[in-house]
Amino acid sequence: MLWHLLTPEYPPDCGGVGDYTALLAGALSAAGDLVHVWHPRPAHHAASTSSSSSSRGLTVHQLPDRFRRGSRTLLDRAFVEAPGIILVQYVPSAYGLRGGNVPFCRWLLRTRRTGADVRVMFHEPFFYFGFNRPWRNALAITQRLMAALMIRASRTSYVSTESWLDHLVPFGPIDGASVLTIPATITVDPPASLVASWRERIRGDAETVIGHFGTYGDHVAAELQQVVPAIWRTLPRARVLLVGDGSREFADRIGASPGGASVAGTGRLSALDAAAALRACDVLVAPFPDGATTRRTSLMAALTTGRAVVTTDGRLTERVWRETGAAALAPSGNAASFAREVKRLADDAVVRTAQGTRGRRVYDERFDLAHSVSALRQSMDAVPVR
Repeated sequence: MLWHLLTPEYPPDCGGVGDYTALLAGALSAAGDLVHVWHPRPAHHAASTSSSSSSRGLTVHQLPDRFRRGSRTLLDRAFVEAPGIILVQYVPSAYGLRGGNVPFCRWLLRTRRTGADVRVMFHEPFFYFGFNRPWRNALAITQRLMAALMIRASRTSYVSTESWLDHLVPFGPIDGASVLTIPATITVDPPASLVASWRERIRGDAETVIGHFGTYGDHVAAELQQVVPAIWRTLPRARVLLVGDGSREFADRIGASPGGASVAGTGRLSALDAAAALRACDVLVAPFPDGATTRRTSLMAALTTGRAVVTTDGRLTERVWRETGAAALAPSGNAASFAREVKRLADDAVVRTAQGTRGRRVYDERFDLAHSVSALRQSMDAVPVR
């Protein structure tokens, strides 16, 4: 099988969607497929033309612009020369024209009408309407038009969380859409020696270490600013370890607890070190304002560690979290309840270990990348390599 993966970002200059695409491309290639990845040239690259690099079964192409006319012309030619499955990693705000790239969506619909096997993975559907930034409401309308076009362009639609199905229903027929959960993008099983090194580095004389992994964007940071002080009120001497890009700056904003416990940020780490640092903690916290979902790579990373995880139950939280007990749940926006869950696990090693073991088992059984790769490759009408 031959795949064309269209993505708005790709390593090393990327975020979660780029990391996910790299994992997916590598897994499809390892399964014996030929994979072409197409992504915009990073802004700091001076070259004005496209470029590509290849390894066994995988070719990565840099496009000359962000899916505007030059890129679309190049892709048209590539689809003719090497027909295959076109899988779009869709985040509307990342495809250029300030999040309103309607011409790209129309082009994809025309591509589908030529008989191409076009599939769209909805990582996000569109902006929400709101009062805080009213100028974005016009873009929210545009992105709903884009979503309708993308659904029409898709032979098969995928979503990163079942919550998106309700969002997309008004804009087109998505009855056959499949959920492809987002796996962890850090190392799943780091060496025990590296975990021990991190444990020695961060624990000191602390009885309990509470960890968090993320990028400390506005929404999750606002939750953490409520949750961390609440944890210190129930566990006054708990040490807090913040892992990920932006963690040092956020640690400075939080400061130390009144009881003298410290908070530290690691900064951006390699996938291997991030995994080891998280495993050196006792309890991991993952508060989200809209609730836990299967699209949260930071939450998936926490589950792989085998450590107990506390997260939030909100309006987007899927049934799988309540049915499996993969993580302890607290109501979104209730920092006191969240802190009580953390204390319950911190105070009972047996319960804590059982929670962590259950989370890892659910990850392996339901969320591992292998499940998504299998679902993608089992399509009855997959296009073979010519």
